[in-house]
Amino acid sequence: MNNSSKIEQFSYFEISENAKERIGKCQLFILDIDGTFYISGKLFDGSKRFYEAIKRQSRKMVFLTNNSNRTLESYVEEFKDMGIEISKEQIVTAGVATAQYLYDEFGSKKVYVVGTEDIKLEFQNAGHQVVEDNPEIVVVTFDKTLTYEKLKKATQFISKGALFVVTNPDLNCPSDEGPLPDAGAIASLIRKASGMYPNIVFGKPEPKLIEMVMKHNNVTKEETCMVGDRLYTDILAGLQAGTLTCLVLTGEATLEQAEKNPIKPHLVAKDIGTLADIINGVI
Repeated sequence: MNNSSKIEQFSYFEISENAKERIGKCQLFILDIDGTFYISGKLFDGSKRFYEAIKRQSRKMVFLTNNSNRTLESYVEEFKDMGIEISKEQIVTAGVATAQYLYDEFGSKKVYVVGTEDIKLEFQNAGHQVVEDNPEIVVVTFDKTLTYEKLKKATQFISKGALFVVTNPDLNCPSDEGPLPDAGAIASLIRKASGMYPNIVFGKPEPKLIEMVMKHNNVTKEETCMVGDRLYTDILAGLQAGTLTCLVLTGEATLEQAEKNPIKPHLVAKDIGTLADIINGVI
């Protein structure tokens, strides 16, 4: 049976024994955003059904994204416009988490950010001084305002000894137009130009983010499910944190990849709506 036929005939696949039953009992769902809950700001058909199921059953939902070019407030407003009411505490981004991590580890530093004005503001809010010259740290993010001048300055600063930090390893970000170059791709160019490898790469699949979310919500790894569309970031992060994992097929990964890849999710669902049906006991 080919991949498309399988998807048409089945809505989910249990790769791990009793995965459906275990996921149905989870109290916290940590969700990727792009390719999982929406694509280019447009909700998938089952996204609102999932949100309503979580709300009705008094379970918890937190969005964890490797996207590093936006503020938490912008996500809250965007979701509100789509009829999804969430708080800032329900959004964790790799960019904001990186800013906080660097402050916790090193204190306030002079930082050159390859990124948007929004993410620069988040670094300032975390206590750093965002500078254009002589930084102690260079941070590479998913930057839709990328210019050659930014690449040049980052390369030269790193070559002179600045700490090289990447908010997330993603090579591309899914969109309805096709893949967009992400932080990992931008950092790869700077790495080759400077001859220096990153000192710190944050974001998924680093399990620290998931562990932080579980602790904040007072749940165990057995009560948590990581949901995403990428095997090497979302699913690997969940596996490394010890949570249950669900791969949805609305983003990057295909069913064939899920079957052949050594990174194995516990369950593969056609989309987020299928996961809502499992939580609701419909399937």
